[in-house]
Amino acid sequence: MIRSLALAAALVLTAAAAPALAQTSADPAPAAAPAPRFTVDTTMAELIADPQAKVVVGAFFEKRRIAAGAPPMTPEESAGLAEMIGGLSPRQLAEFPQANLDDAAVAELDALLRAIPAQPAS
Repeated sequence: MIRSLALAAALVLTAAAAPALAQTSADPAPAAAPAPRFTVDTTMAELIADPQAKVVVGAFFEKRRIAAGAPPMTPEESAGLAEMIGGLSPRQLAEFPQANLDDAAVAELDALLRAIPAQPAS
């Protein structure tokens, strides 16, 4: 008799929970935020290849150069530097003191890069 009551109670609980489970599984999951196109983990070559990112990176590093009191670079120096650092990301560049990138600067650049809109689907 007790076994029958326990079995009946289990069936009632299972039947009561079934609609709630079905409703939960039918609810669509909230849409995840789209991944940013660029971050400080994107290589410099990829950043420079994109017109929008190139402007953001160029303005950011120009502002840092002026703040540090460094002289302007010639086009040849810029091209040589771009070739030298192309395979590195800004986060990796920050490991070199010459890059003049502290944690705050990396975070600022990351925010600027993440703000670049995603490419429209083609």
